[in-house]
Amino acid sequence: MRLDPVVALRTIAGLSLVLFPLMFMAVFALHMESPAEILQFRLRHDPYLAPDIMAALTDPARSQRYYVLPHLVGYLSMPVLIGAALGLGYILYRARPWLAIVGAAMTCVGAVFMAGMLAMWLSFAAIGNVDNEQVAGAIPALEALIEMQGPLLLSTILTAFSLLGLMVLAVGLFLSRLVPRWSAAMIFIGSVMMSVFIDVDNLMFIGALVTFFGMAPIGWRLIRGELPAGHDAVIGP
Repeated sequence: MRLDPVVALRTIAGLSLVLFPLMFMAVFALHMESPAEILQFRLRHDPYLAPDIMAALTDPARSQRYYVLPHLVGYLSMPVLIGAALGLGYILYRARPWLAIVGAAMTCVGAVFMAGMLAMWLSFAAIGNVDNEQVAGAIPALEALIEMQGPLLLSTILTAFSLLGLMVLAVGLFLSRLVPRWSAAMIFIGSVMMSVFIDVDNLMFIGALVTFFGMAPIGWRLIRGELPAGHDAVIGP
């Protein structure tokens, strides 16, 4: 039995649309110490301080649970984000090719830089392996590493394209009505929430959850071969 490459790629894209928001939800959930934190609303995150990060990194249990694992899941989710963006672009291309190309390209570029940024933060965990008597002297080094400058600042800024691209794709899908408009709207709203409330884990978790409810039905229909529809197709309200 010969595998149809179009069906295989469509299936990968569909699975990516389901898995990406779930992986992002896991990232933000792992940062929280208890489910109750989801209801502790604040509009911005307090600045990261080197002594606090060092205290976490020198505690093996806290380092793995609250630092390494969330960043690792986020890092591994970047290829999945690229697959999800290409899937949305594939659906949108027939109706609005330029929005499909621009949106997918923005997300792919942003995902590359987000992977680089997450890799940098993952590498910082190694400083937690210093001997106890060296911890105090290592804090200034960590402070210099996490200061927003140079490649870290550039990569952090360019990560914005990952979610901005999803917004462009969501707008195109909303206007073209190739998917139900509520689904495109949820992708847009979820992406806006994750962009605006940077590092506010509970609000970013909710944003990823909203994105999941928008992406998952599209991914499932893509897997089943029901999408992309034809030029004149209008799906749902």
